[in-house]
Amino acid sequence: MGTPPDKARRKELRDQYKRAEVEARVAGLPLSREQLTALVAFVDALVVEEGCDHTWRHTERWVSAQGLAWDPIEDALCELGGYCDCEVVMNCDPEDVFG
Repeated sequence: MGTPPDKARRKELRDQYKRAEVEARVAGLPLSREQLTALVAFVDALVVEEGCDHTWRHTERWVSAQGLAWDPIEDALCELGGYCDCEVVMNCDPEDVFG
């Protein structure tokens, strides 16, 4: 039976895993950090002002105004847990997504 990895090795493995997780999320996201930051800020302001009707009404408005394709963004937001405007604000924080 082998000896358990030492503390430094466990930390190194954990850090590698976290980096790979972030890289996988970012690879599937058709938005840059700056775009996601702008999207979340836009949607947040409108959700605060108008509320969330549990659709992507505000999110789609931002995507359309940017001239971006909706389908890949919809898929990416779902992967991040953003199934409506309020969930985009709560679950798609660029700091969490991009690490």
